[in-house]
Amino acid sequence: MRNFGVLSSLLSNRSFSTNKSNVLVYNCKTKTKEPLKCNKLLRWYVCGPTVYDSMHIGHASCYIKFDIIRRILENYFQFSVFQVMNITNVDDKIISKARALNTDPFQLARNYEVEFIEDIDLLNIKQPDIIARVTDFIPQVLNVIQNLFDKDLVYSAADGSLFFDTTKYKKYGKIVKVPEVVPHMFKRSNLDFALWKATKPGEPSWDSPWGAGRPGWHIECSAIASHYFGSSVDIHSGGIDLLFPHHENEEAQCCAYHNVDDWVKYWIHSGHLHVGDNIKMSKSLMNTISVKELLKSYTANQFRTLCLLSNYKNDLEFNESTMDVACGVLKKFDCFIANCYAHLNNYNSKHTPDITLIKKMNDIENDILINLADNFNTSKTLNLLIELISIFNKLLTVDFHFNCSNLEVIQALNLVLKTLDSFGINLTDSKFKSDAENISIINTTVNFRAKLRQLALQSKSDIRKQDILKLCDTLRDELAVANIIVQDSSKSSIWRHEKVTKIQV
Repeated sequence: MRNFGVLSSLLSNRSFSTNKSNVLVYNCKTKTKEPLKCNKLLRWYVCGPTVYDSMHIGHASCYIKFDIIRRILENYFQFSVFQVMNITNVDDKIISKARALNTDPFQLARNYEVEFIEDIDLLNIKQPDIIARVTDFIPQVLNVIQNLFDKDLVYSAADGSLFFDTTKYKKYGKIVKVPEVVPHMFKRSNLDFALWKATKPGEPSWDSPWGAGRPGWHIECSAIASHYFGSSVDIHSGGIDLLFPHHENEEAQCCAYHNVDDWVKYWIHSGHLHVGDNIKMSKSLMNTISVKELLKSYTANQFRTLCLLSNYKNDLEFNESTMDVACGVLKKFDCFIANCYAHLNNYNSKHTPDITLIKKMNDIENDILINLADNFNTSKTLNLLIELISIFNKLLTVDFHFNCSNLEVIQALNLVLKTLDSFGINLTDSKFKSDAENISIINTTVNFRAKLRQLALQSKSDIRKQDILKLCDTLRDELAVANIIVQDSSKSSIWRHEKVTKIQV
C-alpha cells in the first residue's frame, strides 16, 4: 500500500530555497538573461484570452509554461507573486461570431470565459489573483487615452477612431526592430494602432469625449495593468506571437502615459506549439485540438510533462512521438514511486546509510536549484530526476526492494515527489494516489493472489501448480485492463496504476 500519510509531515516541512538574486530570466527586450530583481511583491501581468472560441492546446501550453514558472518562483525561490490576467470580452472576432450565430456578443464571451476557467482548472493551472474583464475597465481606458491625447500622441481618423501616433513617440521599437514605415490609406503610418474604435451599427459601444466607440486591443492590457501596478510591472508574459505588435504597442503607450523610460522590467514569451512539420497550431489553420479533446486521450499530468521537457521559450512539438516520450518519462516516475512505497511498506532494511549515495542525492538536489535558477530549465531538472532514478534502479532487487537504507529511499522519494508537486504535477488526483478504499481492495486482491501463487510454486503437483498459476495470470491480466499493473518476483508481488494513451493528430 502506498501510504502518503507516512511521510506527509516530512514532505510538508521540506522546502527548496536559494538566493532570489541568483535567478536569471531571459528578457526579450534585452535579448539576454538578467538577474530577476523586484521588491517584496513580484507584479506579473499575463495576456489572457480573447473569448470568442474554445481554448486550444496551443494556448494551453502557453499558460501551463507560465504556471510552471510561477510555481518555481514561489516554491523554490520564495517570491511572493501577484498575478493579473485580462479577459478580452469585446473584440472584432467576438462581434463577428455573435453575429453569425445570431446571439448577444457579451453572452457569447461570457460562455467562453466560463469554459476557459474550467479548462485551466482541468489542467491544474493556478488561477491568477485577479482576472479582469476589459468591459469593466472602460473608464480606465478612457483615462489613458485622454492622457495620451493631451500629450499630442493621438489623432483622429476620418471615421472618428483614435490612433496612437508612433512617429511622435521617438522610442517606438525598443522591444523589436519594427517594420519600415510605409504610407497607409487612413493612418499616418502603417505602424500606428487604434486606441478607440468608432462605433458601427449593431456593435457594442460606450460614450467618450471623442464619440461612441470601444477600446482598441492594445490599450486594454495597458489600462488594466496600469490600474493594478501603476508605472512599473515586473513581469509581462504572453505567447511569442504577441511580441509584435501587441507588446511593443503596450510598452510605447504605457511609457508615454507614465512618463517613464521602461514600463515592464522583464518581457517573457513562450514558444509556439506545433503539430508536425513546424506548423503552428492555429484556429485560422483549422488544426486545433481543444483542451477537453486532449483530456479524452491524455492526462493533464502527461501534457504538462511534455511542456516540462523543453524550455518555455522554445517551440513545442505535439505529436504521437513526443507524447510517447512524455508519457514514458511520467511512467518512470510512477514506477519509481511505486517501488519506493513497496520497499518502505514491505521491507525492513538493515542497511546503514551510504555517505557516497547521500552526497550524490544532495548534489542532484543542488543541481536542480542551479538549473531552475538559470531561466527555469525544467528539461535538465527532469533529466536529473531520471539520473537519480537510474542510480536507485541499479540497487533494486528482483523482490522489489532496494539494497540501501530506508533513509536513502525516503530522501530520494521525497526529492522526486516534491519536485513534481512544485512543477504542478497533480499528485492528489493523479495515478500516484487513489481513493483509500480502492487501495485497500487492490491490496487485498494482490496479496491474496500472491499467497495463492506461492502455494502453487511450492506444490509438488504439476497439474495443480499450472492450474493455479494460470488463474493468477488471468487475474493479473484482468487487473491490467483496469490499469492495475501487477509485477511478480520469485517471492512477492507489487502493483501500480498505469494509463497508456494515444491521440491521433
